[in-house]
Amino acid sequence: MSFLNLAMGVLRLLGFMRARQKQFQERRDERGSSEEGRALQVVLETCHRQEKELYQKEFFPDTLHMVSRIAAIYYPGEKEPLQKARIGNVLTACQEMNRQIMQVLEFPGLEALTQFRLREVVPGFAADEKNSSWVPEFFLRRFRLRVMRALWVQWLLLVGEAAIKVYAEHQPDEIPEPETLLAEMDQLQEETDLSLPDEVRSLVEASKKNILFSIKPLPWVEVKPLYISLIKNIAQVWHPRSSAPLYEVRIYDLLGSLADYLEWAGQLSQKPVLNKMLGLRISHITAAKEVSFTDNKLFDWLKKYQVGRAAKWSRTIFKTLQKKQPAILFRDVAIGVVKEGGKRWLMLTLHDKIAEETNQLYKTRPDVNR
Repeated sequence: MSFLNLAMGVLRLLGFMRARQKQFQERRDERGSSEEGRALQVVLETCHRQEKELYQKEFFPDTLHMVSRIAAIYYPGEKEPLQKARIGNVLTACQEMNRQIMQVLEFPGLEALTQFRLREVVPGFAADEKNSSWVPEFFLRRFRLRVMRALWVQWLLLVGEAAIKVYAEHQPDEIPEPETLLAEMDQLQEETDLSLPDEVRSLVEASKKNILFSIKPLPWVEVKPLYISLIKNIAQVWHPRSSAPLYEVRIYDLLGSLADYLEWAGQLSQKPVLNKMLGLRISHITAAKEVSFTDNKLFDWLKKYQVGRAAKWSRTIFKTLQKKQPAILFRDVAIGVVKEGGKRWLMLTLHDKIAEETNQLYKTRPDVNR
């Protein structure tokens, strides 16, 4: 890409970004000190901080902090305002964000502007020796940093808009009966086998067993490191000579993968048990009492038969409980079983999605548009 085309492409992208920010500013001015006006101000402040730095190593914490501030505006008296989001609203927001990211991907010239790898804008990494462009490497890096900044600000605007819609909704809570949720558990199905190279498949299967055969309630905080390790290991398979395999991802591919994740999340609303839970808030699930037992007989039974499949795990554990402890409080146990079973199914499904997307992102392909 010539210097002129590169410069014009970056200017168009920055112009697009500023137009979106201006829309937020106008809405903020119209809403004033209302909840929406203050939430819009939070989004604009976050974008402004991002614009001060062309590169920021840690993206996710700032995004989560922004959403937390927005949630606190709509639920000022809550200790955990983030958890007031309704599951169905979150999935709907994912669908809308997917639609908007697909529009961004169709921005004229964006694919050519983003055919570089993340390591080419990360401080401390050497420039690509295969640069065949007439544009000096110094200018290439500066332009790419501006592209990254524009895309990141656009992402903050999308997330901010989605968060406002999710937390602004204050409809009465409708909690389905436990019997209904348990009946739907039987319909959860395992995903089809992934098409992966043998070396990657062995990594995925070994990682998955940590979730599949856990015989105690599994918190999300223990699964996050598994996902991160899985991503790093798959990246290492495809880029064994790289000092930082995670940074070998192309920016345009990363945008496409993000759109795929959002589309996948939006489609979760069609799953049986999740469909029944769309009206629940996240707090309804996380606040449910953990299933507790007076002895370890049930866990011994689970270990012996390796009952790890999410749907069967939930249904079987409840039937066993009901038979051995008929006097146990039904609702607390039922909700606890739904919580753990649904969570375990989601953990496994997300594990497969991460494996599939990561393999697609990092598999080696010739560099183009250099």
